[in-house]
Amino acid sequence: MGDVPPILVSPGGDEVIKKLILRALNENQRLILRSINGRHRSLNSLLEEISRREKRPISTLKLNARILKELGLIDYGTKDNPRPVRLTEHGLLVLSILEVDGDE
Repeated sequence: MGDVPPILVSPGGDEVIKKLILRALNENQRLILRSINGRHRSLNSLLEEISRREKRPISTLKLNARILKELGLIDYGTKDNPRPVRLTEHGLLVLSILEVDGDE
């Protein structure tokens, strides 16, 4: 997949892609993507902070984080191999598209 050419977007096409992403990712998934900032040592610490701040059930956030990982938008370690949660290259692209003009 490293040889895949970049996405070329025609004028105005970024709004079409943004609408598609907004429809494909739910509010919790977008919240998780926007909250990843490199300060959290683990997925659990990130999700616990979001849960407290946004009053969302931790179980719901964990399910949505797993979906984001399966989509290749985020990466994180396991209990046996702990790693900080991070956005992947594709996750960074999706987040940059979502934040084109900052509104939803």
